Amino acid sequence: MKIKLLFTKQNSFIFYMLFVFCLCFNYSWSQNLIANPTCDLHGTGAGSTSDNADSYDMTPNNTIKDESGNDIPSPYQAVWDNDALEDWLEVFYLGAAGSLDEQPGSTSSGNEGTRGVKLYDDGSPSITGCSRRIYQKVVGLSIGVDYTFSVDSRSEAIGTDSEVYILNTEITDEVGINANGGADSSVDGFMSITDDFDTYTTNTLSFTATTTSVVVYIRSLNSVDESTEVFYDNFSLDLTLSTDKSFETKFKVYPNPATDQLTIETNNINLSSIEVYDLLGKKVFEQNKLSNNTIDISDLSNGIYLLTIKADNKSLTKKLVIK
Repeated sequence: MKIKLLFTKQNSFIFYMLFVFCLCFNYSWSQNLIANPTCDLHGTGAGSTSDNADSYDMTPNNTIKDESGNDIPSPYQAVWDNDALEDWLEVFYLGAAGSLDEQPGSTSSGNEGTRGVKLYDDGSPSITGCSRRIYQKVVGLSIGVDYTFSVDSRSEAIGTDSEVYILNTEITDEVGINANGGADSSVDGFMSITDDFDTYTTNTLSFTATTTSVVVYIRSLNSVDESTEVFYDNFSLDLTLSTDKSFETKFKVYPNPATDQLTIETNNINLSSIEVYDLLGKKVFEQNKLSNNTIDISDLSNGIYLLTIKADNKSLTKKLVIK
């Protein structure tokens, strides 16, 4: 069953026009392209469910209700609606087409006590893995331009990692990402969130847009019940360096491409870890401290990797080429 967002009648049309306007144009100045980025938009009027998850649902409602209970066009349905992927997930998990609640759940446990969204298997119907996915199509990007995506996350159990995909197409199944992970042709950016147990962390990745729209697609396959929930808040997709300049500019990483050693210069910040992942999401290198501002990567094969630098409950992910 889809849960509907509600707005006041007075503001609903204004919100809708601003939403479409922001999605249709890529301004020359910095802006967050995510819809409902703080996960706080939800109704408070008659019949309200106080739900905010529709903006991260792969099959949004055709309409939402205003405070008076009147139907108005859904600003999300106007941009994306992926029934094909939902149908595929139903067959994958249930063995046949049926009813699958694939959207994230709404939660009041966002970062700093605000609203957020969460992933978990609610057991209806009973399945063996997480049916829920975070899904939002974002338009207004420029091909060849670098962007930064970030999200705050917190997991309730160790081992409930999150896979974050920036897709360059609206996939109709998960065959490609199941087989190839971040190396799949449908993926422009990928990161694995592994260390957000019990504490909200800010996780960041950079990517180069190959199309004018992307899909933010997040799944946590080990979130299987109410004891393994993963919470998300404060989504951002923006021109690179604009989401957290103060954090990202504290690091200088070179050379890239690299061969045997990689230098990481820091600006008065204590690193908690340096990790390298292959494009399938497998961790192939980890080091907690720098020695003379360098790490030894001579054991890594030539190829493209993801370098994740973590400090102060934040993380930054960059593409790393080894040759």
